[in-house]
Amino acid sequence: MEDGSGTARGNTRARFEQWAKNPACRANTLSAVHNVRMADVARRLGYQPSFGQSVFALTRGNNFERQILADEGARLLPELIRHGVLPEGAKGLADLRVRMNGGPLPSLPAAIDLTKHLIRALAGLTDSRSGPRPAIIASPTVRIPKGVMLPEAVLILDVLAVRYDRERPELTVGEIKTYADRGGHTDPYKLATARAQAGLYLHALELVLAELGCGDRVTLRRKGFLVLTQPGSNFPSVRAGEDLRHQAERARRGFELLEAAACGLPPFSPVDDDPVEAVMRAETEYSEACLRFCDRADQCHASGLEEGNPAVLGDEVRRFLGEVDLGRAVALLNGEDPRSAGERDLLRRLQRAGAARP
Repeated sequence: MEDGSGTARGNTRARFEQWAKNPACRANTLSAVHNVRMADVARRLGYQPSFGQSVFALTRGNNFERQILADEGARLLPELIRHGVLPEGAKGLADLRVRMNGGPLPSLPAAIDLTKHLIRALAGLTDSRSGPRPAIIASPTVRIPKGVMLPEAVLILDVLAVRYDRERPELTVGEIKTYADRGGHTDPYKLATARAQAGLYLHALELVLAELGCGDRVTLRRKGFLVLTQPGSNFPSVRAGEDLRHQAERARRGFELLEAAACGLPPFSPVDDDPVEAVMRAETEYSEACLRFCDRADQCHASGLEEGNPAVLGDEVRRFLGEVDLGRAVALLNGEDPRSAGERDLLRRLQRAGAARP
């Protein structure tokens, strides 16, 4: 679930997704890697940030999560059992949320330490006789092993379901969203986004289990579940059996690419350098995707118009025109002779499409 609290600044998921939407932009990469909010960059440039969740959406999300987890997961647990995520008789909830998100823990480091303890206990590596084994773990928090993302990589998972009726304890990743489950009419983009986030969590758990030496003692399911709302209510609707293999592989490959991109960034010191100024100085690469996530998109779009960047008309136009800018494309359409091999190729394609004079 989206988190508007201060803990979100240490949560890698949003930063990874930001980078993945335009990995070619060095400014976007620098912003994601060093946790510099693009909204701050936009304000410095004189633009009003337009992205981010409303206070109403954040409040509703927090209320929904609190209600489905209350009383040992009294609303969520029966739905997980009904859809086969958990077996009959499953019970118990471990609440690892921090206080500012309605939980009992004082800080992210405390949540990280307790998550490690729980995982090791499930794997039988520590004494777990102190209490019942939970069927639900709320907001398990993991720090990905060093080297995956700079300067740190912390992920706050929404929920884990744990079942003990197998040969080994079995973990299933869940993602909580507040939009309504409308069956076959649920927004496919929203569902794809939720699956991508759950796949990122799945990959993170793979890394953490390996680091803790628990990979052969705990089963991590490749199919997860989504928790949406029932239409017109704050009761949960569970979508089980969501195949996350592709999304987990996307996350694995994405982290590798992001690490390589981070190594290629100019030297940056969070202490000595102005982080906002550093992002402002970095090269940008405009894409139509920027209009859906980046607070700096208006500035880059305006610059692209001045430069004749075909991307301002969409990624398909940019791919079609290649290295030819808009000014030269218009000139070719108006009958001017091409000046390069690229322009001759474009002119041939324009003529075949009937858009230019033969």
